Amino acid sequence: MIALFVLKLSAGITLMWWLMPRREVTDGFFRIQMRVVLGLAVLTALLLARTGTWDVPPATSNAAVPVANETVVPLTAEQSAVTWKWMQWIQIGVACVAYFGSVFWALGRRGPGNICIHLMMLAGCGCVLLHSCRAPASCVWLQILSDLSSAVVSGSVLTAMLLGHWYLTTPTMSTRPLYWFNGAIVLAALLRLAASATAVATEGLAMPGMTHWIWLTIRWTGTIVVPLLVAILVWRILRYQNTQSATGVLFAGLILVLMGEMSGALLERDLQIPY
Repeated sequence: MIALFVLKLSAGITLMWWLMPRREVTDGFFRIQMRVVLGLAVLTALLLARTGTWDVPPATSNAAVPVANETVVPLTAEQSAVTWKWMQWIQIGVACVAYFGSVFWALGRRGPGNICIHLMMLAGCGCVLLHSCRAPASCVWLQILSDLSSAVVSGSVLTAMLLGHWYLTTPTMSTRPLYWFNGAIVLAALLRLAASATAVATEGLAMPGMTHWIWLTIRWTGTIVVPLLVAILVWRILRYQNTQSATGVLFAGLILVLMGEMSGALLERDLQIPY
């Protein structure tokens, strides 16, 4: 569960790099960001090496799991091991590319640096898709939508917050990239809303207990409501060119977003439904 959380976070960050207007951001920002993802990739590989597979509830590890009138048969030990090995080696590759990317951006070589971003984005999103394909055939598209929306929400808020901190180093940099991230956060929250609404429409909304209702409330509040409120506040603050205050709002929002993502991971572990 923790490995998947870190994986989606790093995949979301690289996807934001790939989409953002990189020409308007100085090289030093990407040099530091490459090291951040390097650490996340190494952590993911270590977590996979420790667990040997994705977390599966003990009660369902060797049996079928009934979900929404459908029997979900978990992967066999051999299939799970193969998937784990692929993802572990991909993350090791991401770490290597991130190391060389940090060197390229430190030297101001934007061409090779951008190639590293392309490779890391493809590898990160590919790992997320590998996880999504573990779902039953009829639910793969829902799992893909949920995983990608979670990655985009967490990745957009985290990268925007780190970019806001970068303005302390380069205060003369244009605020247009921060405005861009504000729009990206809104779109990410709407995508997360679509994924959650689709899960409710297709799988129903029957929580086994109060704990799961609490997790669901934190999930929807942290990943849908909070990003939209953060985007509104940041937009109003940036009208006064106050990047420090905007960064503070993004930092507070990031904490709630990560809480929402962890609550969603707990729900998915127990219910096998990507709310």
